[in-house]
Amino acid sequence: MLDRLGRWWWWVMLGIAVLWGMATWPAPSASRGAVTWLSHALVAAPPDRQPTHRAVQLPHAWREDGLPTSGGGRYASRFVVRPAQLEDARHRPWALRFDRLCQSHVIRLNGEHLHVTTTDSRALSFPAGYLINVPAALLRTGENTLQVDVGCKAQGGMSLPLIGPTIDLRGEFVQRQILARWVPVGLNLACVTFSLFLVALWWQRRQERAIGLFGALYMITALRNASYFVEVDLGTAPEFDSWMHLSAHTASVWLIGRFAMAFTGQQRRGYERALDLAGASFPLLALALCAWDPMLDTVRRVLQPALIALSLPALVILLRDRTSGQAVPQRYLAVGLACVLIAGLHDYLAIRQMGHIEALPWIAWAIPLGLAPFTLVVVGRVVQAFNAIEADNATLEQKVQARTQELADANAAKSRFLAAASHDLRQPVAAIGLLNDLLRERLTDHQARDLSERLSHAVVSMESLLKGLLDLSRLDAGTVDVQPRAVPLADLLGDIVSHEAEAARRKGLSLRVHAGQHQAWSDPLLLEQVLRNLVGNAVRHTERGGVLVSARPRAGHLLLQVWDTGPGIPEADQARVFEEFVQLGNPARDRHQGLGLGLAIVRRAVRLLGHTLTLRSRPGHGTCFTLTVPQATTRAETRPPARATAEPTTPTPLPPWRVLLVEDEADIRASLTRLFTGWGLEVRSAASLADARALLAHPCDLAVSDHRLPDGTARDLAGWLADRHPGTPLVIITGDTAPDRLADLARTGLPVLHKPFSAKKMRAMIVETMARVT
Repeated sequence: MLDRLGRWWWWVMLGIAVLWGMATWPAPSASRGAVTWLSHALVAAPPDRQPTHRAVQLPHAWREDGLPTSGGGRYASRFVVRPAQLEDARHRPWALRFDRLCQSHVIRLNGEHLHVTTTDSRALSFPAGYLINVPAALLRTGENTLQVDVGCKAQGGMSLPLIGPTIDLRGEFVQRQILARWVPVGLNLACVTFSLFLVALWWQRRQERAIGLFGALYMITALRNASYFVEVDLGTAPEFDSWMHLSAHTASVWLIGRFAMAFTGQQRRGYERALDLAGASFPLLALALCAWDPMLDTVRRVLQPALIALSLPALVILLRDRTSGQAVPQRYLAVGLACVLIAGLHDYLAIRQMGHIEALPWIAWAIPLGLAPFTLVVVGRVVQAFNAIEADNATLEQKVQARTQELADANAAKSRFLAAASHDLRQPVAAIGLLNDLLRERLTDHQARDLSERLSHAVVSMESLLKGLLDLSRLDAGTVDVQPRAVPLADLLGDIVSHEAEAARRKGLSLRVHAGQHQAWSDPLLLEQVLRNLVGNAVRHTERGGVLVSARPRAGHLLLQVWDTGPGIPEADQARVFEEFVQLGNPARDRHQGLGLGLAIVRRAVRLLGHTLTLRSRPGHGTCFTLTVPQATTRAETRPPARATAEPTTPTPLPPWRVLLVEDEADIRASLTRLFTGWGLEVRSAASLADARALLAHPCDLAVSDHRLPDGTARDLAGWLADRHPGTPLVIITGDTAPDRLADLARTGLPVLHKPFSAKKMRAMIVETMARVT
């Protein structure tokens, strides 16, 4: 018992302090102003300013004289101004102060209008405080008259008016206004804002029914409280305003009960039916009785006690529940709800029943402060949710990082494997290709040459695979130099279509191009590689119908589209087709259908160019690839059609250049030696860097070296040549395709020939290199 009392002690003391503060403040002002009051009289009584004349003492409440607390009335007061006071009013501002005056009023001083808030004699409102400037011209020495017409919605009456220097009246008036008006208004507007957050939270999470009900309760009660302090005449009928306040009170009671049951997880069928009955019938009953009781004074005196009583079960539900695991928040909320009920009872008795003019509405303070515990509960739940989200995000981030690292490691391992396998494969393929070239030059028998041609086709297939891997590695390494310029599409697409025309003709496909005279702004080599892969894929995978290649302008760009009537690509596989070695519909890996590298190269090249590639496809209806490229603003010269020149069957002998060949693979070294000798070159060969240095005791015209040597690299040989034989050119041959090594080679600026290569490519590289130095 003592433990329970200890837990409740601070809340009990806080509740007592709040109730004591609301009961004792604000005390009537001790100031009587600067003038001397002679008399105060009520000369027109509510409800319709009926003529009367009764002397009263201010502050005065109509209920004290048995009059209705709402309606219109008129006060007449007389006061005396001495000559010295009038002279003071001419030199410094004077004011008229009311601590409690109904907001709908008309004030006349000595028959002249001093302050008017409404011209509608039927307008009614709640009391508020006013500090009104008094012009010295309206005052006169001796007796003065003050007439005040008021329209009161409740608390009919008027506080004692104070007249005097503004500086003497303003200080206490401002303090009272801050505490009696602006703080409650600010608190309730803050409640409205918070209620919107709660309703929005419930809207996103419908299972949070208690939060939604509390948000609606907060919003309705806070808006009703704020309306007590509205000075602006909204133009609504007083009867409608009264009915709206009663309906808001009814709705708030319904929400309190529903919230208590939702918060504790309890269902009280009888209480639910009572809430639903009151929520539906009370507003309708009040609406039906408006003709008999327009301001609903009698109706509210009867229904408000019933509504207060209907709120008590919600308090009991919150106090007695032990099953939800939220006992402490419920106790706090129960204390707050008890304060709200006490405040509501006070307002009903002091304002509605007794009509005390000095009484302030406690509910305007009780709603924001009394229901604050649940606000803290909601904030705590939101904070917990955010903490949980942050913890889950941190865990997920760790898992993602771990998974990303695993994928990166796997991708690096795959790249290393491909690079190593590619390097190991390139050596024998290069040797086979070179030996086959040498063999073909010496064969005269028709059948033997046919077998050599078949061997050449097999080598070309292997070279195509290795070239695809090389292209991927170069794009990944970033060694491709992008040089955008104006590219005539008619020439480019014409070449590509001509190259694929024979394959399309063999399959009975139509292959058309509509390029116009448009020019794209792009790197011509990379753009050709992208389009050649797209068109080749379309021809390869289309069995009937045809392929259309078109270029269309669109908002400063060109849409380069490749349409086909092939089988189409299912949506689930459209992202996979851009991965390496992915071939849909080719489980047997038929090499005639490609190697699965073309679209992977396309994706990397498009990304490097900064263009956009999209894919649209419907299974059974075909596919369309759309490449969006900038349109060139300057035009390039259209190249003239190339003349076909017959390639000589026997290559022209080369000058007797002295060549140093450094290659650690014996088969390739022997093949290149034979090849170079056949071209008329003087060849000295070495298997290592040390052997090469020994041979370089005598100068050479050209060095050809493999990049990876047993005791160094071709870059080491380049440095040694620069020191000992400046100006000697070096051609690097390599089977490396690792992106980092390709990047290193690109930074040297030396000519590089990638294995496997044909005799024709090697010859062209030698001629081109020697042409630069001679």
